[in-house]
Amino acid sequence: MLKKALCLLLALALVSGPAAAVKWEYPASAHPETDYADMLPVTGFDETALLAALKELENVCSRHSRDRDDKQTRRRVQALYEQILEEMDLLSTKANLSSIQYDASGGAPEASALYLELSAQQTRLTDRCYQALSAMAASPYADLLDEDAGEGAARSLLGYRGLTEEEAALYEEEDRLIQDYDRIIAQGVPVQALGRVWTAEELEDAGVDAETYEAVSEALIAGRYQAAGELYLRLVRLRTDQAQRAGYDDYAAYAYETLYTRDYTLEDAAALREAAKREILPLQLRLLEESGDRELRALSVRSRLNGEEVLDAVRPFIRDFDREMGKTFDFMRAHGLYDIEYGEAKLATGYTVALPAYGSAFIFNSPYGDYQDLSDLVHEFGHFNETFHCTQHDLWADFNIDVGEIDSQALELMFTEEAGELFGEPYGEVYRDAILYNILDSILDGCLYDEFQAAAYQDPGMTVEELDRLFLRLSEEYGYSYASGTETDPTWVENAHNFQNPLYFISYATSALSALDLWFLYLDRPREAKEVYLELSALSLSLPYRAAVEEVGLRDIFDRETVPALAETLEGYLDGKPVSRSGGGRPTALLAMEGFALVYIALCVLLIFFLTRFLSRNRAWSSRPRRAGRKDRDPPSRLSRQAPGTRRTGEDPWSAQDKKPPWEL
Repeated sequence: MLKKALCLLLALALVSGPAAAVKWEYPASAHPETDYADMLPVTGFDETALLAALKELENVCSRHSRDRDDKQTRRRVQALYEQILEEMDLLSTKANLSSIQYDASGGAPEASALYLELSAQQTRLTDRCYQALSAMAASPYADLLDEDAGEGAARSLLGYRGLTEEEAALYEEEDRLIQDYDRIIAQGVPVQALGRVWTAEELEDAGVDAETYEAVSEALIAGRYQAAGELYLRLVRLRTDQAQRAGYDDYAAYAYETLYTRDYTLEDAAALREAAKREILPLQLRLLEESGDRELRALSVRSRLNGEEVLDAVRPFIRDFDREMGKTFDFMRAHGLYDIEYGEAKLATGYTVALPAYGSAFIFNSPYGDYQDLSDLVHEFGHFNETFHCTQHDLWADFNIDVGEIDSQALELMFTEEAGELFGEPYGEVYRDAILYNILDSILDGCLYDEFQAAAYQDPGMTVEELDRLFLRLSEEYGYSYASGTETDPTWVENAHNFQNPLYFISYATSALSALDLWFLYLDRPREAKEVYLELSALSLSLPYRAAVEEVGLRDIFDRETVPALAETLEGYLDGKPVSRSGGGRPTALLAMEGFALVYIALCVLLIFFLTRFLSRNRAWSSRPRRAGRKDRDPPSRLSRQAPGTRRTGEDPWSAQDKKPPWEL
């Protein structure tokens, strides 16, 4: 009896030890075994059933005052609510599938028309859903909303005003302008040069001499920049109107608080931008100075892989990182939930989108044909893994992108430890430095474009030339240099995020800093870092950025000591010093639990020692193995402006590799 009690006590001590201290798990979710090919062709959305369910829900809820709640009616309300969620998941899935087809076809007219139709339906029907759910929130069945969407969901819907026709028209116009931007960047605009009108296609077919070709090419580039800049001004005015209708002075504040639900402010971001210029820029310039163009070209030759070969190269890392992630990767591949091969018509972009009707996601990427395709896939799979395990319906899906970009960028950094085996020496180190450079560029360009866009939206009366001057001035502050006499830089129009996802870019900076923090933990204590990463990805974007990093024990980058500390650690790493990641790893509560567990184990060991000696010197005790712990998982490709800006220490060795705008979520 005593031996049995001692064994139980020891078992409890082991279960309570550090190996089991972090508790995380992916939420249960259904993933039908459906191939991407079987999801096609994409068709329009029949809203008949959804509208009928919404109307019936409103009627049922309006007939029942707060003091009436019978079981039969409750079951009907529950069924209608679930039908509405499923219909909206289907609409979202069709819209996302149509966006994939739009990008794969290079913005073909038919694909463009379907995407605009589905996007307009999403705006209108989401608004209609919230109106109906507002009636449900005022009924005896409001608790069903809180149970599914989270505490406070019903309260937030009470008195929902809904979109006016004018507001809905603004959203539709915004979508049309974004598609106009895509066409301008992909196809250019006609320009007058050398006595006639030219298009890019006509120039290629004209067979002109080199001097004429150069002169017309410059005119076409200038025309494209000017057309895109003028379109941007229209977007700024339109979005300013949206923000003011919502009660905000400017769109920058509106985007931070409403569009991205950030738990940091524009003022916080301004302080972070100054810290990035002071602490991060010198380290990126150092990497630039120490990197050779010849080595990078050799790495690119060694890493020329087609899509399936890229998947083969990444799979062992994912499977070793975590068994569940490995299963997710295999599911993605088995069902063809990706398009990463070269396509002549493809728009130059890369992203991951949710397919909620199938409990899944999809990766789209236009490849470079070099090492960046590996980092892009790892980056996007970080998004895919999080999205795949998210159980939220589209109607309630959170959008804390700063958290999602940690999932992707941290995984990219961790993958650099595999580069030596993939490419051999010294190219593993070249790959690592390239990815590090990209991460630092995410921080710097994230801050640059945030500062640029905030200024544009806070002063919506600026002209295109004023924006070009502003961008040059800010670029110089972030380390770009220009030829003597250069006064403007219009290349900001090449960054699609300025048009498609305004005020989004700072999320790359915040998440990249946290990804560095997590990578340092990985270099110091890999098993713990993997646990933190997996716990973070299991949050499914349910917490805003600062709350999420605090939850898993990463440092607050808005603390004035954090960025200098990260820079100091990185500088030591580049000097060849071992990384010791101080400043915590897991949340304080978990660390306290571990400390308690260690004390508990020590007491148990002492108790066992004395009792075993007391019972019998000859009794043999079998040793119990410690419980096995879990195995110790798109920034994506760097955006280079097409000159005139280069880093001030010389030509950027990565610029020649870039063929597309920056990554997207």
